[in-house]
Amino acid sequence: MPDAQRLPDAQLLTGRVAEWGELLGILDERAGLTVIVADPWSGTSSLLAAATAEDRETRILLDARTCGNALDLAMGIADEAVATLAPEALSWWLGKAPPSSTEGLRLWRSIQGDGLDVSRLREGEPPATDRLRDALALCAKLLPAQGGTLVVDHLGPLLAAMRARPAGEILDVFRASRQHQRQLDLVLIDHPDGRIDAALGDAHHPLYRAGGRLILRRPTPDRIVEDLSLTRPLTEVPVPMLRVAAEMAAGVPELTWRIVDLAMREDADADPATAGLAGWRALCAANEPSSRHAWDRLRTVHPYAQHVVAAISLGLKPHALPAAGKTINDALHSLRDVGLAWQPAERSWVIADPLLVGWARERPPPWARRRSAGPAIRARRFEATDASQAAAGGRKRAL
Repeated sequence: MPDAQRLPDAQLLTGRVAEWGELLGILDERAGLTVIVADPWSGTSSLLAAATAEDRETRILLDARTCGNALDLAMGIADEAVATLAPEALSWWLGKAPPSSTEGLRLWRSIQGDGLDVSRLREGEPPATDRLRDALALCAKLLPAQGGTLVVDHLGPLLAAMRARPAGEILDVFRASRQHQRQLDLVLIDHPDGRIDAALGDAHHPLYRAGGRLILRRPTPDRIVEDLSLTRPLTEVPVPMLRVAAEMAAGVPELTWRIVDLAMREDADADPATAGLAGWRALCAANEPSSRHAWDRLRTVHPYAQHVVAAISLGLKPHALPAAGKTINDALHSLRDVGLAWQPAERSWVIADPLLVGWARERPPPWARRRSAGPAIRARRFEATDASQAAAGGRKRAL
């Protein structure tokens, strides 16, 4: 259990109190190299941001979603290292200050040597693997004597979009740099069944058994409600409202609290569970354009991605679709690689975005209307049943 004095806020922690303690333990104990396998939309990014912000002198955080390739990754790590550990020289580093900048020249002198090519790193000149080594060496040089930690969030999806060889070269650099720069700890974030996680267990990969592994699951609605007993001093949300919000959001922390926020705007005399359901419908309506756009983008993921998403959203088995098993598997793996689907259990697939699921339920393609009669009606019944069950559960717990 984490120290009560280190609890940030209810929205961050409810449903993830234990994970917060484990993450702080990894960062505090300096575990060397750790691979965090995080479910899609599990709220891991917000936990990482809060944990690294606790010690800005020894912790660097990069969100790899801003990077398109290995060279971007190297430059992003270097930029974040300077922004975190030498912020007064950031303008010079980015080329926005004169070359004669006092802070820039001071930074230049402090990081010269040991083969670090500062000029090429600043300008992003290839080869990418050399620049990545330079970026990790830069982190080590800027950290205080006791060392620190570099956290690379969403590294797994970036590697999944690459061919096997360049992705493997990036992991080779991380492993070699960790061995050479012992004062620099690494925390790499992967998605389930990703390349980093697989490399830890591959005897032929340089990353084999190179570090520890932590799994961060998306919280279940029950877990969110149970954790409220620990975070209750930080929030006054009614239990029935939170339960409905968590059920409708499928446990996604950010969406759960967005629903609560919208529900709080309802009539003060309204039943909390009913208000929670109204909050969900308001959220769906507000995000309808982006959900429609997300549905359109599925065509670019895989030709069968829309069919698979529709089937899973309506409770149908994706392999029951009239297509070859390999086609369905390829579609599922493509959805997994872009963070739109994952397997919470063996032989079970879940769509990560609850808003996309809700949209697909309300607007099923023609084949789905014929495969499952009245899916839109059942979707509304699903919502109403969940709301009533959530309210009943909240009343039982209150008693």
